[in-house]
Amino acid sequence: MKSSLILALTLGVALTPAAAFADRGSTDTFVPQFTEMSYEMMRDGHIQRLMEEGRANKAAFEALKQQELQQRSLQQPTYTGSVRRPR
Repeated sequence: MKSSLILALTLGVALTPAAAFADRGSTDTFVPQFTEMSYEMMRDGHIQRLMEEGRANKAAFEALKQQELQQRSLQQPTYTGSVRRPR
């Protein structure tokens, strides 16, 4: 009883990814679809906008990090040499 249950569960788990992949089609159709989607994104400028947004996020993060470093350097050290952080 136990072994048949384990076998049934194992087959169910093993066949689930295969069924999901079968729905997507073969690799003969998947690669051209992906390539066409990439070309459309390049033509629309979508990739360029995403790259610009990523650069802006990086610049904002670096500015915030620099500001935090400046604030830490202005804090007075305690007697142990550590820096007190406001709570």
